[in-house]
Amino acid sequence: MSTGKLDSYRFGVAAASLGMHPSHTLEAKFAALQKSGFEYTEVGFAGYMDWLRQECPDLPPSSCPEEYGEGGEPDPSDAEIWDAMYRKADDLKALASKYGLKVLMLQPLNQFEGWPAGSSRESWAKQKAEKWLTLCSKVGVEQIQVGSEDKVDANASYEKIAKDLYWLADFASKLNPPVKIAYESWCFGDRLGSWEETWKLVQMADHPNLGLCLDTAQFPLSPDYGYKVRTGEGYTDQQFDEMLERMSKIPGEKIFYVELSECLKPVIPLGKGSPFDEWAEKAQSPRGDRFVWAICGRPVPFIGRDAGRQVNTEADYGNARVADCLKTIIATGFNGPIMFEFFEAISMEKEDANIPQIYSDAAAKSLKHIKGIF
Repeated sequence: MSTGKLDSYRFGVAAASLGMHPSHTLEAKFAALQKSGFEYTEVGFAGYMDWLRQECPDLPPSSCPEEYGEGGEPDPSDAEIWDAMYRKADDLKALASKYGLKVLMLQPLNQFEGWPAGSSRESWAKQKAEKWLTLCSKVGVEQIQVGSEDKVDANASYEKIAKDLYWLADFASKLNPPVKIAYESWCFGDRLGSWEETWKLVQMADHPNLGLCLDTAQFPLSPDYGYKVRTGEGYTDQQFDEMLERMSKIPGEKIFYVELSECLKPVIPLGKGSPFDEWAEKAQSPRGDRFVWAICGRPVPFIGRDAGRQVNTEADYGNARVADCLKTIIATGFNGPIMFEFFEAISMEKEDANIPQIYSDAAAKSLKHIKGIF
């Protein structure tokens, strides 16, 4: 495969991957991406909210129930906040344009599907989705990432989940402009934690506006065949090769976009002297051990831990076989955007103004390496 072929793909970086400290503003991240030569980005909903409150400091607090929302997201009933979000959509586009960027995706719409029919949570989730999708259309993003359900009480049948996804895709298809629904498996959910499960549901829903987001770091942490981060077991080369064979059969047009991220092998397992033990103990995340690994142990592909600053052994580069994954995906006929999305919370949470540029430059170096492989 020629480098010219790879050059036809739109590569970008998720803004959420360029720092987790309040000082790492959206504008600082956009400036870093421009300096590194990127033209595309993906904006996180929490990042949009942080930017909005900087722009509109007098907005009221969210009234969203704590058990429903994340990251200070507004309740569907918070009209003043939503009005401001819609009103500032053009300003967000202008800010991105100032730095030569286009925002291709907004992420992540989560805990949407699978709630019992007729429940108050189902009704709330649909109201939230309508608000989010309207925002996506106003910002002009091509796609919204929908993370697979990881709440255990969202336990409706696959048939019900497929209907939920169909409703979402159909609603989004009728917006002006329309927004594509990219369904991503989140490894920290036990039921829908692998792309095989999300692919089943995409096929069941059978809507042209619904497809997959494939994230290369989610594969090694799949609950079905991935690493057990408290023992280090799992995810053999044979399992990986079999997974790639299954992936090669997905029609390329049903893969809407790809996220490139590494995953460290738990050589020193969580709870047994892992560098992530202290973070895990402090965070006490209800999403569990795989989430801890997914937020702490996903370095920039081919660059290694801490944006390449803590590479002591081969294991510090990760073991997600990103190049093999990307080659398999491209061979399906996929021609959508490709986003770098990496997370190293311990480094990214530091109050260091250089973090956005360090990670943006690391992504640019990774992209150069990838193009050298193809």
